[in-house]
Amino acid sequence: MVKKFLLNQRCMQQFFVEIKEENPNRRLMNGIIALLTGGFTLAYPEFLTTVLAAYLIATGLVYLLFRSAVFVGAAAIVAGIFIFVFPTFIPYAFAFFLLVLALGSILSGGLSFLGIIAFLFALIILSNPFFVNHAIAAFLLFYGVMGVVAWFKLQNR
Repeated sequence: MVKKFLLNQRCMQQFFVEIKEENPNRRLMNGIIALLTGGFTLAYPEFLTTVLAAYLIATGLVYLLFRSAVFVGAAAIVAGIFIFVFPTFIPYAFAFFLLVLALGSILSGGLSFLGIIAFLFALIILSNPFFVNHAIAAFLLFYGVMGVVAWFKLQNR
């Protein structure tokens, strides 16, 4: 959605990224996928490339399937393919996905908790690439628990 505002004879554009929460099943699917991936990342750190790339592609497909955040889904798929092709760039590709997720979350409805957490984990991953396995696993477990809890709250209403 693009809105134009006139200010001092100049045309300024403001862009909004919209992450819709219409389908609660998307939250559950993302939560379960994140919990499984976080567990696999902790249990099998030597398969981080395969597990993380598969997670990003699966998350991107879930976003595209439920048509909730197409830009974030496309960024996840691109980051997943990039990790498969260039496994040495895991911290940068996953941090790119987290930054896109944070930006989309913040632009969709204000300063959200998910946006702040995703941004902080992206900074942690970029600043200390030696603990990438643990930082990625911690984010995925946190994100998965958040998604499942949000789904349970929606079901109890």
